[in-house]
Amino acid sequence: MHEYEIVYIFRSSLASEEIDGKLESFHARLTQQTGQISAVEHWGKRQLAYPIDKERNGHYVVAQFEAEPASLPEFERLLKLDEDLLRYLIVLSEGELPLPPSMRTDMRTETVRGERPAEPGPDAEPKSDTEAEPEPETEPEPGSEAEAEPEAEAEPELEPETEVESEPKPETGPESKEEKE
Repeated sequence: MHEYEIVYIFRSSLASEEIDGKLESFHARLTQQTGQISAVEHWGKRQLAYPIDKERNGHYVVAQFEAEPASLPEFERLLKLDEDLLRYLIVLSEGELPLPPSMRTDMRTETVRGERPAEPGPDAEPKSDTEAEPEPETEPEPGSEAEAEPEAEAEPELEPETEVESEPKPETGPESKEEKE
């Protein structure tokens, strides 16, 4: 026997009692031989990514079950005959049931099911001085003002923001290829 997961998308116009009745009949078919249902989770009504049979919303249900692979074709035939079932997907189970998108935690603060957290943005400050990476030092271009003045340790003063058009800086003469390398 193999462990499977199935996602059902029912019409949003169905009442929860009707959905439960359909699930019972579907799962009864699975458990007739040697299968068993291990978990059922109702995700509720959600907006579909695209309209299916002129429906924009659907009621999602996710279930885990164990069954013989030979019993799946007959089960799928039963699912295809139900007009209130918009879509379904049966896959091999990879562990516990997935969380619906609305119940997932913020990806920046905590990982969910082994996914990588989002990278901190450019405005994020390091937690301590030991974690901060040193900025790479760049050599100033020959003839620039930065070469003449040493870099000051004090914080630069912030000027009030004004809209002043700056003149384009004159480019230095052509440099030979040897200097660039």
